[in-house]
Amino acid sequence: MKLINIIFFVSLLLATNNFTKSKLCEASEPTPIAVRDSTGKILRAGTNYYVQPIFPDEAWGFELASISNHHKPCPLGIVQEDYYPGTPLLFSPANSKKGIVRLSTDLNIDYNLTYTVCTKSNDAIWTVGPYDRRAQSYFLVVGGMKGNPGRETIRNWFKIEVFGDNYKIMHCPSVCKDCKVMCKDVGIIEYNGQKRLGLSDYPVEVKFVKDA
Repeated sequence: MKLINIIFFVSLLLATNNFTKSKLCEASEPTPIAVRDSTGKILRAGTNYYVQPIFPDEAWGFELASISNHHKPCPLGIVQEDYYPGTPLLFSPANSKKGIVRLSTDLNIDYNLTYTVCTKSNDAIWTVGPYDRRAQSYFLVVGGMKGNPGRETIRNWFKIEVFGDNYKIMHCPSVCKDCKVMCKDVGIIEYNGQKRLGLSDYPVEVKFVKDA
């Protein structure tokens, strides 16, 4: 009887020790660093920001445009426009309770328009489009689903990372633990006379300018 009690006590002690270590490890994990806008203020979910490339001219921005090769309005992609600040965007973390946009966390990127063309709803969510064999590239288009992190929405998630003195956007989703994912930077790909955003080995350095 004493031997059984001893074994039970040792097992309980080991289990408690492992639980404590697990909690200490969780507590010691650092909170991801907050992303900052062009004035040094923290980026907030639900706030409009212009995403603007640093080079070659800081006045340039990203805008929706038709990327059809057949002179049709759809689909809509994201392109860099010359001498135009672009259209402001919203960032929505996968965890909807988080009000601060942080590095290396999954985000939806939304044009937050009052109307949209080529999409089934008013959401204009960035997503990775199908592979374009002619361009040998994956271009970014709108039409993704907002929220619902998981396997079915894997192409709709992006992250912000430090790049140079500013930031870059990349597609490397972690919303599905057992999914095989692409990890690529978002860069500018020149194709058919447009400067399109797509998955690239050459990231575009960007800053975030709060909409007035």
